[in-house]
Amino acid sequence: MVLNSTNSYNVTDNDDFITFTPHTNKSTTGIIFYPGAKVQAESYSIIASTLAKNGYMVVIVKMPFNLAFFGVNKADEVMTQHEEIKSWVMMGHSLGGVFASEYALSHQNVVKGVVYLAAYPSSNASNATFNGLSIRGSLDALTTSQDILNNKDKFPTNTTFITINGGNHYNFGDYGVQEGDNNSTITRQGQQNLTVDYILEFIQNL
Repeated sequence: MVLNSTNSYNVTDNDDFITFTPHTNKSTTGIIFYPGAKVQAESYSIIASTLAKNGYMVVIVKMPFNLAFFGVNKADEVMTQHEEIKSWVMMGHSLGGVFASEYALSHQNVVKGVVYLAAYPSSNASNATFNGLSIRGSLDALTTSQDILNNKDKFPTNTTFITINGGNHYNFGDYGVQEGDNNSTITRQGQQNLTVDYILEFIQNL
């Protein structure tokens, strides 16, 4: 876990959020992260801290009962506390991605993009004003290529679809092995590094 402040960013960790705030080159775009079901917020600190090193404030939301279903509007609190941020990107892993998308649909005035990590929308976002980025691993047995295909018409019209060769479902976080998933053929670090690269390119082009 990367929960200590560094020369590049400051970390605050309370009952509701883990916030990574860059010291320099601060962007006016912030990122709000909704964790996967039953996954602790801390598990996504590697991706969050790396994005912070690149100038983006990232707030990982600690969900009630570790389920985004019970905290879909918790991004409201984040935005209220950080009025210096002018636009937002929602990001979520697995079930967290579903509810990140739900939140974005009702806040299109401030949300510029949604990053779906091994996730897809449950509600139709095809007419949304925000852009989408879909990233999944080719060996993901929990969010399959067929799942993405079956729900492709629900993604925002302007969505980029990425498949990380050799990646799986649980490697987007640091919470061990997930039952039902395939083993990856690339390292967890490798999958996360590629993920960050794709996210940075996505945000910079919004």
